Amino acid sequence: MIILTNNASQELAPGQSLTFNTEILHTGCAECHRTGSGAVTLRMQQAIYEIFFKANIGSTTAATPAQFTIFLNGSPMGETTMVSTTVAVGDLNNVACDTGVRTCCCGPEIITLANNGETTIVVENPLLKIKRVA
Repeated sequence: MIILTNNASQELAPGQSLTFNTEILHTGCAECHRTGSGAVTLRMQQAIYEIFFKANIGSTTAATPAQFTIFLNGSPMGETTMVSTTVAVGDLNNVACDTGVRTCCCGPEIITLANNGETTIVVENPLLKIKRVA
């Protein structure tokens, strides 16, 4: 299992990935992360992972949706798209999602989180937890 966060507020332009600078907990070797990057490698083949993410997000433009998604190998996982619309710039809402991933036999899988909306967003207090369950 790995639990990551970033203690700094991040502004992400459309398409830009979130980075993590703090490893809260890391057990075993089923997941791998390089500090300061946004990618987590799921190293075990033919495995099932639970992915949980939460953060406070908001748009840098008033009344514009902030959109954030988990990506698997560079492709968005549609069921993980989180959308938050705030009234004023600087307002943030808490978003969260929980999903599962089955890795294939072809090699490691890469998890990233990115702004897949059309406006710059602010992300604060992110928490990413990835745990191999089978």
